[in-house]
Amino acid sequence: MFRALRFFFQYGWKYDRLYVIEKILFQLTNSFVPLVLTILPKYIIDELMGLQRPEHLFAYTAVLTGLVFFANAVSAFLEKDSFSHRLNVDAAFGQALHKTQAEADLAVLEDPEYLDLKQKAEKFITCDWHGFGYLLDCALDIGGQLLTLASIAVIVSMMSGTFILLFAATTALSSLAEFHAKQKANALYDRVISAQRGWTYYGNLFGDFRFGKEIRLNRIAKWLLDREKEYLQEAIGLMRKQNNYAILSGIVAAACSFVQQAASYAFVCVRVLRGSISIGDFTMYTAAITAFALALRKVIGNVIEIQNYDRYFQDVERYLHLPKTIREGRNLPLPEGPYRIEFRDVGFRYPGQDTWALRHLNLVLEPGKKLSIVGENGAGKTTFVKLLMRLYDVSEGTILLNGMDIRELDPDAYIAIFGTAFQDFKLFSFSVKDNIALGKPCSDNQAEQLLKTAGLSQRISTLEEGIHTFVNREFDEHGFEPSGGEAQKLALARALFRNTPIIILDEPTAALDPLAEAEMYRNFTDLTGKRTVILISHRLGITQLVDRILVFDDGKIVEDGSHEELLKKQGLYARMYQAQAQWYQ
Repeated sequence: MFRALRFFFQYGWKYDRLYVIEKILFQLTNSFVPLVLTILPKYIIDELMGLQRPEHLFAYTAVLTGLVFFANAVSAFLEKDSFSHRLNVDAAFGQALHKTQAEADLAVLEDPEYLDLKQKAEKFITCDWHGFGYLLDCALDIGGQLLTLASIAVIVSMMSGTFILLFAATTALSSLAEFHAKQKANALYDRVISAQRGWTYYGNLFGDFRFGKEIRLNRIAKWLLDREKEYLQEAIGLMRKQNNYAILSGIVAAACSFVQQAASYAFVCVRVLRGSISIGDFTMYTAAITAFALALRKVIGNVIEIQNYDRYFQDVERYLHLPKTIREGRNLPLPEGPYRIEFRDVGFRYPGQDTWALRHLNLVLEPGKKLSIVGENGAGKTTFVKLLMRLYDVSEGTILLNGMDIRELDPDAYIAIFGTAFQDFKLFSFSVKDNIALGKPCSDNQAEQLLKTAGLSQRISTLEEGIHTFVNREFDEHGFEPSGGEAQKLALARALFRNTPIIILDEPTAALDPLAEAEMYRNFTDLTGKRTVILISHRLGITQLVDRILVFDDGKIVEDGSHEELLKKQGLYARMYQAQAQWYQ
């Protein structure tokens, strides 16, 4: 429990100290109010029942109302202002977390175990959407309530020390019931989340335009509604069980409260009737009874709440320290270009896998040459590119850049020598220009020239805002919704903008129409210039434009040569090429 509290205190203090200071002052102020409301009304009532001196009544009332006003005003300010500072902490912590995610090894983020870890860590960090710092608030509230208990306990003990024991025992019983209810509810948590995820998935399909056509053409609305209903009913059933545990806990709490109130009021009433205490004493004791019971219950309730989330703390520590092995090298500066890349007996297998995705790769990529990588799905082409760009580290062997092991180089500087247009590229809800430049300096004229080179300038010129038009309609209802081919051209313009010595094109014509594809073939040399080009494509017409072709099969290079050389071999490449060519002959 204390590790979790230390975690929130440290981050709160690190990012905005006023947040922690104001929360402490808030609890101190709030702990003062119950004591005032318990003691001062006694003197007012006793004065009303006795001498009724105006000056005394005025003084008591002025002190009571003045203190309560001051405490409430300070409390309101501290509550709202500390929340503003808590937002600063939340934002700063969120950015630190995002930086950790951005620097983590890609292999970690692609691991399904990471998704489970992420969900558990977020449950602790956000405390089921109560917000960052909720547990620290709970801990500070414990401190405030303990101050209240300490002061009110003196008054309660004046009635009888037995009541302290009675209150402690009944509150402990009530809290124990609440603890068991939360434990049982938490045991259902994973099943509830799973059912809610399914419920949400099917529910979102109906409002997602990407699925609208499929739902209508295949007339599957009823089938999807039935699937949604299954998850919905499962989620509701599980949450009903959780609520039943809470109801039972509430009944036990009500019974304990009844025992406390009944015993206390009976005792105080008897003493009033016997004349051993005044009516003012009666009001003070009854107020003390209520304040004591409430403070004790809050203390135990907050302890239970902290313990409830504390079991996820270990996941948070792992989540905040995701592996960054790629950044743990010597981070040496890059050698001067042009760049020659060599694979020496390189092998790789994905984490948790026994089979090798690539094995015994030996090849040299000479600067300025154009290379095509072909092969069937699963042959290892994508893995090869990920190793080349050091998105993954090799499992065995070495990749050298001008004779230097790339694991020794600054990873940011190394990846900056590559310009990429992957098949699964992503466009952001930014302007067309920002989607090309991605935060780098870029003039309007430069962006327009790149679009012209990529074959998209004519389409962009029809947009009212031109290159400043937003892509998609997430932020602008008049946004540009590119077709598949238009999006691919925009991704190509992005890759060309970086003007890197090495460019990687993954299925660059996959979404293009035949005329646009032919146009790209004609302009291929002008597009790529004297840069080293690595081309991945299943459409083998473009392979005639490269200097060298590598044919991958089952994680190995099985053929290596030019288009003409590989056709003469009548091997895998020739069979693949001829299978496509027959449909065009």
